[in-house]
Amino acid sequence: MVEIKSGNFTDQPRICPTLGELLQSGVVLELVSSSSGRGVELLRWDGENYEIAVHFRENETMYTADYVDSSILTATRLPREPAEYGDHRRLLTNIGDPFRRCMGFSRNEAGAVAQVVCATWLSDLCHNPMAACITGLDMIQGMKLFRLLHIFCRRAFMVAALTPSLPFPLGPTLLVNMPKVSERVACFWRATNHRGAVIPGPKGTMRNLASAKIIFCETEAARKIWAPEALAMPFVPTGERFPTLSEQEEAQLAWEYQPQLLMLRLRSLTSTYRSEGAFCPPKEAPFSPAGYLPACIAEDPEIRKALAPLLEIHEEDLLASRSLAPEPAIVETIFRPSHDKREISTAEITMRVKLLLHARGEIVEYNSRQIGWKLRKLGLLTDHNGKQKALRFTREKCRRVHVLATQFKLQLPKVAGCEDCKSMQMIEGNEF
Repeated sequence: MVEIKSGNFTDQPRICPTLGELLQSGVVLELVSSSSGRGVELLRWDGENYEIAVHFRENETMYTADYVDSSILTATRLPREPAEYGDHRRLLTNIGDPFRRCMGFSRNEAGAVAQVVCATWLSDLCHNPMAACITGLDMIQGMKLFRLLHIFCRRAFMVAALTPSLPFPLGPTLLVNMPKVSERVACFWRATNHRGAVIPGPKGTMRNLASAKIIFCETEAARKIWAPEALAMPFVPTGERFPTLSEQEEAQLAWEYQPQLLMLRLRSLTSTYRSEGAFCPPKEAPFSPAGYLPACIAEDPEIRKALAPLLEIHEEDLLASRSLAPEPAIVETIFRPSHDKREISTAEITMRVKLLLHARGEIVEYNSRQIGWKLRKLGLLTDHNGKQKALRFTREKCRRVHVLATQFKLQLPKVAGCEDCKSMQMIEGNEF
């Protein structure tokens, strides 16, 4: 007979396998390559110094490096330890140089790509991780670009399909070679690219699929399927031949710059996301790459200048997309009636939207029932006036119309004497 003695387990720490943590104490745990190169370990960063081990105890929790399959480690890159990078502008220039040398990119194009690379090292902190679409290249050029991005981006994987079975717990950067994709598939991945949005996983679990994505689109039509969230990165193809890096040269660049980018990440976490002794996510997840970068980089005049053409293209795409969407068209067609009518029927709104969208080249038509549902989703509920469904312009609904006009960034003149128009950021100086 074996005697079982009770022991005191109150001092035993809770074991927590992790792939990286941002702790409330301000400590950062980051997954790094082991010294043997055949596994992973944890790096602990306290804001100034770091140490590397298989596990670390923080209060009552023992954090250990979670298991990562060898096939996953082979498909991506993990730095061993952080390294000094000096001046941040020089770091971005150095990252952009291989893209100029091997892809023939201009200085501005290479600078924009370098910004996107840096953004991948912080995208796991944003509510809506960065997505970018590459156009203007053929597949051979696109894959060559992906090999360069694989050198620098955080936990990058080159994939030929998007599937929930990819290693999303790692917070990867997915380099997606999907020349053609259906709108339904794109809508699914757009909807899941938000922190907190989950789908069912195996054995009753739930999974979050949010991650940074850089997507190769063979045609402009394919790129538009990913709009408006995805950043458009159009490149002009060139007939010149440029050198291709060997695997040894790629490994050398990764060995040199991944540690520097890791240090950029660690310092950014400490300086940008610590608030009153705890890490807090950004209040908003700004779209532009600058929104994912430390303030010292994003606010640099030269960097902002390099980003300007890219962001202008994105803004133009957003405006074009909004001009053909039914929701902004609804607000645009009821804006003026909200100032001088008591109500407007759903049937009349439907006709106005149809005429407006047809004039802009849209061939899709919406019936009164569909428009009624879209009004409801916009917070503009209709009522039956005894003859037909109509939108009654109460004080609350008039204010709501103005709020929506601002949110959709509609180019609408202000109406003289309207207090709501005075507070809305629409076209200044133009009045009916």
